[in-house]
Amino acid sequence: MTTTARVASADDSPGGLVEEIEQQARQRPDAIAIIDGLSTLTYQQMWADVEARAHSLRRAGVAAGDRIALVAENSADFLVFAMAIWRAGGVLVTIYPSTTVPDLAYCLTNSDPVLVLTDAHTRQKVEEAAPALPLASVSDDEPDIPPTRQDTLPNPDTDRGRLGLICFTSGTTSRPKAVMISHEALHNGAMTYSAMWHLGSSDRTVVALPMAWLYGLDTTAMATLVRGGSVIALRRARPDVLVEAISTHGATFLPGVTTMFVKLVNYLDETADTPDLTSLRFCLSAGEPRNERAFLRWVTHTGVPIFDNYSASECFPLVTYDPAQSPEPIPGAAGVVAPHSELKVVDSNGHEVAAGEIGEAWGRGPGVMLGYWRNEEQTRAVLTDDNWYRTSDLVRVDEAGYVHVVGRLSDMIIRGGSNVSPAEVERTLRSHPDIADACVVALPDDIYGQEVVAAIVISGDAPLDVADALQFCRNNLPAYKVPSRAIILDELPLSATTGKVDRRRVGDLLRHGSIAAG
Repeated sequence: MTTTARVASADDSPGGLVEEIEQQARQRPDAIAIIDGLSTLTYQQMWADVEARAHSLRRAGVAAGDRIALVAENSADFLVFAMAIWRAGGVLVTIYPSTTVPDLAYCLTNSDPVLVLTDAHTRQKVEEAAPALPLASVSDDEPDIPPTRQDTLPNPDTDRGRLGLICFTSGTTSRPKAVMISHEALHNGAMTYSAMWHLGSSDRTVVALPMAWLYGLDTTAMATLVRGGSVIALRRARPDVLVEAISTHGATFLPGVTTMFVKLVNYLDETADTPDLTSLRFCLSAGEPRNERAFLRWVTHTGVPIFDNYSASECFPLVTYDPAQSPEPIPGAAGVVAPHSELKVVDSNGHEVAAGEIGEAWGRGPGVMLGYWRNEEQTRAVLTDDNWYRTSDLVRVDEAGYVHVVGRLSDMIIRGGSNVSPAEVERTLRSHPDIADACVVALPDDIYGQEVVAAIVISGDAPLDVADALQFCRNNLPAYKVPSRAIILDELPLSATTGKVDRRRVGDLLRHGSIAAG
């Protein structure tokens, strides 16, 4: 089945992303644009900095289409330089500051930038990874930008927009993938999200998500700035830091990943203080399956439900909620198809399935990537000739148009010829009152091909053991979906880049650790 969103609304503003923010600076010069620790920038100050840094980049030799890598932690300087690069006509290349030196060397060599911008946290790592590249600091008041390189690779020709961003994903491939995103996609993403979430000048958005991630950069930070709101830039997503930022600055919008909210509710359950979180009006989770038990605990602490956003760097926006249309999230649903976008649910042969059936989600719209930088083969594997992006996610669309994400094809466990979705088993485990979290992966099996194994985090001092957890699965799942073995961990390992559960490391722990059978 194909689900198409409603048409563009009449109040969608023309012009590019940077022009939208410039317009806000003209209309609201004294309003707070960015809060960074003890420092604040008004829109007038922020825009003056953007113009000054854009001038410095041009003076150093930056020309239209030149790629500039930005490897730095979250800050006001990060956002200012991102906009300055676009203002100067350049292409922004974002790389996670937590990237290892070998991967950083790969990303910088692959993207072939004319210049690299760093901060104090990342400079030494960048110098080790790419000693020959010209460097400048984002945090200097008047950055000394050296002459840029002039012998870099050209950008690919495309008839689907102007290249504006190359972001390196933190996916499960051996090397990060370089996703090419157009200026038009960035503009559409910020405007569409801000309209669906009803962001405005009174909103204050906590951005602890990495700004090197599209979710932190465009989906939340730029979506806030195009509507004249304030961005609260945080370098860490620690619960105590988040709670302090919300209560101190009166934050209204808190985006994150499921794991971040799980840690927050654990912190709020245990802290003796009662922080003031009453300013919050909208909370959003993306990038991981929902944890309904933890999300309900969040509501008891804040009174604010956690909505979903389902998309990929390769295709955004795709599915999310409009809280005015759906005041409460639908259990198990990621939302509805976003304006200007299309979703098609297909079988293994690419044929559309009947309404309500499970199939792979294909997305299309102005936010579909231009392709993977310098990797046409990889691009052809995920983009069809008519620009549908194959998500590799299994979904179904209910009769009301809500999209339910069932699991990932790449995570699917095939046991004795039967498909097992790790997400389904994880949801079952989390429904146990004494299980705080779970991650399910496959291990090789000589007889069945793959076996289902689980890593489990117990709630507090609960007396639950592995045998009890596996018996609970037997009582609630078909036999072939029940994990054959499990391990209990104090906490699940997380990705250093996004803060999401790191399935690869969970697999290593289960492969090499002591695993109990039930």
